[in-house]
Amino acid sequence: MFQQLEALVRAAGKVVMTLQASGDQLSVFVVPQGASNPTLRQPLMLTATAAELDEGFANALLTYTGSHKSLEEQVAVTTAILDEAKKAQVGKAQQTLRGGSKKALSAPASNSTAGDDEDADDDDAQASDSTPTESAPAAASTEPKGTDLLSLLG
Repeated sequence: MFQQLEALVRAAGKVVMTLQASGDQLSVFVVPQGASNPTLRQPLMLTATAAELDEGFANALLTYTGSHKSLEEQVAVTTAILDEAKKAQVGKAQQTLRGGSKKALSAPASNSTAGDDEDADDDDAQASDSTPTESAPAAASTEPKGTDLLSLLG
């Protein structure tokens, strides 16, 4: 039994084991304490007679330790994947910012006259004013956008 416990203790760093009696049944709680991820601190809880625990506790602990190790490996792989994805997104964001700043710098460098600048200012004013009025032409459109409920009822 202690060989199986040793494997779990080495994987988790620290394990707390609690025994509780209730009638002729014993409850055994094995809780890994050293893992940083809360998922890896899920306890093993067994309730059986002392004779049944003598027969099956070592196998149950062995299975639990294997599952614990597998879960630990899965968490490590998932964390590595997420770290790589985060690095990739940061790289994309930095490229976008670099590309966006180049476009912003190149826009004023174009050959424009004072009249064009006024038109651009007018276009900006129209764009900010057009947002609320865009819904009005869509509502006034003669082409139906969906199902006409009156035609279904009539």
